[in-house]
Amino acid sequence: MSALEYVIIGVASAGLIAVVVVGAIMLWRRQVRRSLIGLTGRREAMAAAYRGLQSVFASLAEADADELTAFALDPDSGHRRSLEDLHSRMRMQAEELAEMTLPKQLWVVADCLGTAAALLAVETGRVGEADSPEAVLAALGAIDVPAVTVALDAANEAIDGLLAEHGIEDPSVYGGGMYI
Repeated sequence: MSALEYVIIGVASAGLIAVVVVGAIMLWRRQVRRSLIGLTGRREAMAAAYRGLQSVFASLAEADADELTAFALDPDSGHRRSLEDLHSRMRMQAEELAEMTLPKQLWVVADCLGTAAALLAVETGRVGEADSPEAVLAALGAIDVPAVTVALDAANEAIDGLLAEHGIEDPSVYGGGMYI
């Protein structure tokens, strides 16, 4: 083989390697963006759960004595079922976030979301674990809403930073799916 043939083979090989590297980088960025959008959907689910908790508090704050008594005595009352539903959904959310395979860049975000979901699950689960009407009301009053708020704010801040870093300006949630 002549020197010219070796040069042609070398240039073609270098071009092929460059194409493979650029393609891999583009696929990696696409995967990071998709995973980030998926985490944004989970953030929206947690925000909805937090609004549900606020709704239960607002409803019970306006309740009369009979409604509060029904809440404390009846494990099947609407508000107790709402809290139990929040508990189970957030527990599942925390477990799923802990087991997700994500690019390393998104680990902090997933940890923040998992922490917020686990905290919300623990706080709402205390009401269902209470064994007497007094304990139910005490557990309701002991829900650490400021801690949940701080955890959700940390998760929101982490996600918003990565959304800005990746140029995702307006991820919209529709029916549980994410669309840009």
